[in-house]
Amino acid sequence: MALFWNRWVAVRTEGGARSELIDRLDAHFKSNGLKTKVTIEGNTLKRIHVLKKDAEAAKPLLEAFDKENERLF
Repeated sequence: MALFWNRWVAVRTEGGARSELIDRLDAHFKSNGLKTKVTIEGNTLKRIHVLKKDAEAAKPLLEAFDKENERLF
């Protein structure tokens, strides 16, 4: 299992009411061609991962997503 996770890097973790942002961020990344994995820890924490090779490409997408959604939360 450790070899599987060496390919992925976590880019955002949210919990509580903000955990729905992970699902929306997942859709945003996928619509821009990035592969993602979402993991759930405990009852409320969600974490989104992207491939290590796509980590740099995810940064501007993450910033754009944050700008679009800053007024929502």
